Amino acid sequence: EQMWYIGGNSESVEQDEVHTYDMAFGGGGFAISRPLMTRLAAAIDGCLNRYFYFYGSDQRIAACISELGVPLTQERGFHQLDIREDPYGFLAAHPLAPLVSLHHLDYLDPMFPNQNTIESLQTLMKPYTLDPNRILQQVNCHDRKREWSISISWGYSIQIYTYFLSATELATPLQTFKTWRSWSNGSFTFNTRPLKPDPCERPVVYFMDGAEDLRKSMTKTWYSLGDKKYGHCEKSEHSKVTEVKRILVTSMKMDPEYWKRAPQRQCCEVLEGGGRSKKKEMSIKIKKCGYSEKI
Repeated sequence: EQMWYIGGNSESVEQDEVHTYDMAFGGGGFAISRPLMTRLAAAIDGCLNRYFYFYGSDQRIAACISELGVPLTQERGFHQLDIREDPYGFLAAHPLAPLVSLHHLDYLDPMFPNQNTIESLQTLMKPYTLDPNRILQQVNCHDRKREWSISISWGYSIQIYTYFLSATELATPLQTFKTWRSWSNGSFTFNTRPLKPDPCERPVVYFMDGAEDLRKSMTKTWYSLGDKKYGHCEKSEHSKVTEVKRILVTSMKMDPEYWKRAPQRQCCEVLEGGGRSKKKEMSIKIKKCGYSEKI
């Protein structure tokens, strides 16, 4: 019997200022509970006429819902994607929320290298069909033996840095994109961090290229070294990372009930390998964090 209006804002502050922060942007979509829909249906015709001057139907709907006294409940998995150029930084550091929608993909660079937009979506759907609750969920850990920082966007990409980055830094998106309206460097409705000018300070990037079930309750995904054209680094430590050509990630399938509880980012562990392929391959296990475990 509760009235809910759920969705997300634009990622570009300039869009929210032109329209409003208090509405769910229609491209990313929004959800309305049945009790609210019943009330809205009875009032919608006259309400739409009153707000004829608004640019879009999403803003008119928001105004009508406001008349019923119902505020917007923000859900960070709805993505208007009011950004330009390369969405990589945003998708590789997805907020801790289930992925619901991705709008404006046809205005952005493809998500995967050497693929067009449709092919990229088809690639992303492979891991999504195996574990939809985990798709794009970020997990961060450190290889303390090699002093690497590792960030996994499950089903999409892995970043490896040859130096220590805190959990806060890893969870902050690299700004590989610009604002929607003015194609400028900000502001956005979330923090970003710059892509460093020194190629040696930029991450080595891997992209998902395979996914399958591992028994009924687990999955394994593979990530291959990708070319983000981040420049060449001559340092030996950087070369040690690029020697790793493929990464295997195993994980338990995420319980759908997980999102009904207070969310907590999971942890990961770099597994020791052996044999001839030790330098060329890496294995990582995603797991629940231990009681005193820190990222």
